[in-house]
Amino acid sequence: MVRRLQTIAEQTPQNAPPIFSCGVKCLFFFLSLLFFVGCRQVGDLLLPTAVPLAVAPEIATAQAESHDETVSIVADEIVPDLTPQPTIDARIPTPEGEGIRPMDAEQNYVRSEVPAPHNSEEWRPPPMIAPLSFNPDDHYWLIRPIPSGSRNYDLEWYPFGNDVQADNVPAYRIHHGVDFPNDTGTPILAAGSGTVIHAGSFPSPRNGINYYGNTIVIQHDWQWQGKDVFTLYAHTLEYFVQAGDNVEQGEVIAGVGSSGEVTGPHLHFEVRVGANEYVDTRNPALWIVPYEGWGTLAGKVVDRRGRLIPGARLELRAPGANENLRKQSTYATIIRSDEVWQENFVIGDVPAGEYELHITVADVTYVREVTVLPGQTSFEVISTEFTYNPTPTPRPLPTSLSPVLIEGTPFNETDSLTTTPVPDS
Repeated sequence: MVRRLQTIAEQTPQNAPPIFSCGVKCLFFFLSLLFFVGCRQVGDLLLPTAVPLAVAPEIATAQAESHDETVSIVADEIVPDLTPQPTIDARIPTPEGEGIRPMDAEQNYVRSEVPAPHNSEEWRPPPMIAPLSFNPDDHYWLIRPIPSGSRNYDLEWYPFGNDVQADNVPAYRIHHGVDFPNDTGTPILAAGSGTVIHAGSFPSPRNGINYYGNTIVIQHDWQWQGKDVFTLYAHTLEYFVQAGDNVEQGEVIAGVGSSGEVTGPHLHFEVRVGANEYVDTRNPALWIVPYEGWGTLAGKVVDRRGRLIPGARLELRAPGANENLRKQSTYATIIRSDEVWQENFVIGDVPAGEYELHITVADVTYVREVTVLPGQTSFEVISTEFTYNPTPTPRPLPTSLSPVLIEGTPFNETDSLTTTPVPDS
């Protein structure tokens, strides 16, 4: 190409116009530049980045256990291998954290100063939502007066209608409520909506002793069987409401304390039906909503004539087990039954399932297989083979002081001390 351009330049007339000569020179320069650029090697060739071939993972040989040897399975061929194989734990370890674990949390629960007869599981599932009535006779209309995260279940060895059930604790008195031991200052919640009718000290009208300590009483804005319903919260550290206040269910009304005649900080909780009187208490386990998946076992132990028997020993066990899950007695005669159930025992907060109920009356033990259903009351009637003859209760002699049932308001001479009228023989 260069030689051809030189030939063209040599053939250019000597007398050509300047413009023509300049154009030929420019064309010659441009074509020469193209030639040298096209023929020049520009550095190293840019090749695409090589992608490494995928490496097949090593697949662990599957191991199958037999009773007498270990075999390795390789390509459908079973080859005996008597070499012991290491055990591989494929579980992912739980990472360490700052959260408190259930076993560590037990130290936060404050029990009574006296030990319980049996250790019990501290954990409880969340409560169900009130009001709850899977069974038409149920009236689980109250929430637990202690929030979740604190001990919101009562002392199992001092149940309602019973004296102390611990073998290593002396008799105290028949319990007309339930106790929730907790740290001082633990929030106390209104179990239901209503009006505060009392907030302050609650001295006995008989001797002036403030057994209950700082006490709140709520009259609820609904009725049961045409009767007013009250809840009482005793031994509080302080209270955040006053008489006349309207409160909503779940509202914080006080803090757990140890005011009054107590051995340690706890909430004493009562349900009263019909009147705000000590003798009108009912079993709170029939009013407080159960836990998720848990239920209530209630019933009555009667003689062959259908009369309620007080003081019968009750032991709840797993089928075939010898250890008691719960232990208590049927109600004392001064305890009043629910208007519908007419029970003389209630075992609350029981996980749903099958159990054996052992009932001992007059040295005779009856065994009943029972089923506890979740979220409702499972009711049993245990009829014995003998006739119960209660010991007549002597009437109190007239004194200058009105009689009183330990804690609470005095009762009248006309108040009955028995739960159910005893028919004539």
